[in-house]
Order: sequence, then structure tokens, then C-alpha cells
Amino acid sequence: MEFHVQEKKEYVSCLKSSGHQSERCRQFSKKYLECRMERNLMAKQDMSELGFREVKETHSSGEKLER
Repeated sequence: MEFHVQEKKEYVSCLKSSGHQSERCRQFSKKYLECRMERNLMAKQDMSELGFREVKETHSSGEKLER
């Protein structure tokens, strides 16, 4: 059994529950891609090349801002 299956299920479940608004599921997407890279199921890339950035600040509304 492939270990990244759980991460994929979490991501797909999030997409379904959010009406396929992928921005709401970024943490699951990132986790899934990192898992695939760790297991050499895809080429290793810097997450910033895949559109992910470090969270640096929190907006006054509590929303995390990416930089």
C-alpha cells in the first residue's frame, strides 16, 4: 500500500467539502506533495516552485498571510 494515500484522501475530502476551492485546502495539498517527494514518487522540488510560501504574518482578522 502506498503511504501517500491518506494524504491524498485528506486533500480530496477537503476539496469536496469546500466546493472545490483549492485555496482552502493548500495545507493538505502541500502535505500530499511533500509525502510524494519523500517517497520518490515525484521529482523533488522546492515548495516555492510549486506555489507554496512560508507563512510570515497573521492579519488582524486572524487570517494567515503568505509571503
